[in-house]
Amino acid sequence: MIDFRCDKCNKLLGKFRECRELEIKCPRCGELNQYKAIEHKIQSKPAKKKWAAVSF
Repeated sequence: MIDFRCDKCNKLLGKFRECRELEIKCPRCGELNQYKAIEHKIQSKPAKKKWAAVSF
């Protein structure tokens, strides 16, 4: 699990396993803490186009 701590006073605000976005206001100092996961996309070369006969 990942600890989520206040950026200002380092108070433990919670723990999480998977999270895309999290926002918690610290009860000790009032700092608004935000966590946003960055999705890593694997970029690959575009596939070669293959032409196919289409009938209507």
